[in-house]
Amino acid sequence: MLENIRAYKKMYIALLVALAFAVAGAFTFNMLVKPYAVYADGTKVEDPCIVSADGKELFIVENPEIAGDVIRDVMESYVAEDGDLDSIQIDEQLKIEDKTLFVGVKPPRVLTKEEAVDKIVAANDADNPMIHVTTKTNVDVTEKVEPETVYEKTDNLYSGNMELKSAGAEGEKIVTNEVTQVNGVETDVEAVNEKVTEDPVDKVIYLGTKSRPADTAWQDYSGSILGEDNGIEMVNYGMQFVGNPYRYGGTSLTNGTDCSGFIYAIYNHFGYNVPRLGFYKMGKGVCLDEAKPGDVVYYPGHYAMYAGDGKIVHAYNSRAGICVSNVHAPGRILTIRRFVDEPVE
Repeated sequence: MLENIRAYKKMYIALLVALAFAVAGAFTFNMLVKPYAVYADGTKVEDPCIVSADGKELFIVENPEIAGDVIRDVMESYVAEDGDLDSIQIDEQLKIEDKTLFVGVKPPRVLTKEEAVDKIVAANDADNPMIHVTTKTNVDVTEKVEPETVYEKTDNLYSGNMELKSAGAEGEKIVTNEVTQVNGVETDVEAVNEKVTEDPVDKVIYLGTKSRPADTAWQDYSGSILGEDNGIEMVNYGMQFVGNPYRYGGTSLTNGTDCSGFIYAIYNHFGYNVPRLGFYKMGKGVCLDEAKPGDVVYYPGHYAMYAGDGKIVHAYNSRAGICVSNVHAPGRILTIRRFVDEPVE
């Protein structure tokens, strides 16, 4: 009986010793197997670091030096080739810290510097950027400086009339713009400085002061023109229909028109939507001495178009049709209205 007890004790002690060795072996194995991350080619990295932006993980690299190089290269990729860089910043809060690794889980992927840069730039070009790189660059551009317009009074022109004396000339200036970009996309441009490199030359326009003669009955010189155009072209167009018939109420320059229909048809041909009647209330009033081709001359009950050199072209009556006459032939001139005029260049 005593020998059996001794045998059991020996077996128990042997079991405890074996268990102790097993536990020690497992502890030693865990101590020897350290968690790691891996490159794409399988190379292990035991102490990688992680870069995050506002707490969100961006990428894992081998060490803080590579992490710094990635951030630098990403920022430099957004520096414009033209202009002088004034400032550059990443809007998010970046953090570089050790990556915590665990045994028994799939090793995380470590990126090379180039892979990390490409990852960030590609994501920034998409709808949800990983970071926002804001740059401010000073860019110089050359711009024209428009000349000032000055007026010089003259009694060689009727009051209110203008004539170009000298066209002037544009100048030049260098404008420094501060261009703001976020991830390479322009978001704002602000002029921060300018320097005139060539002064402009003033444009000078004569402004008439001469009183008009009383050569029209109403002497009404108010109003404004309908547009900028060449009245001579309108006269030449109307001259094509000289010899065609007069027809009361008509507006056809070939089949027949009356006096107001003649004016109406010509101006509408050149794109002016004038009414059928009431021309004496339109445009700008002028005197006969300053009348130009294209002006509308109004007589009691009759309209004509001034053709120049004291002549008019008009749809006179059923006997004469469309013809050219002396400006005084239809009778007393009540008013002359200018619908169009060439611009004062």
